[in-house]
Amino acid sequence: MPAHPDPLTRLEELARKTAQLEARMQTINARQRETDRKNDNRITWLLGSLLYERLRDDPALQDFVRRELPGRLTDRDGKRGLWQRLFPEDTGGPS
Repeated sequence: MPAHPDPLTRLEELARKTAQLEARMQTINARQRETDRKNDNRITWLLGSLLYERLRDDPALQDFVRRELPGRLTDRDGKRGLWQRLFPEDTGGPS
């Protein structure tokens, strides 16, 4: 009949296994966060691409972008001329 392991040894073994499982969980969670981030970036890119393609031909979309985009532009965006690229006829930039 096998002898019962020392309770302290058993606790140490369980603590080691717990640490290994926690490390695996952290790895899996990090992988999932990275996948979620990549998916969010892809959706953002696809939506932006769709809006950019439709912007020239849709006056309602132009009005929406003129109204909503200025609050999202940074000084750096202004220096890069992004507004003028979207709306070349607007010489003064976003209002």
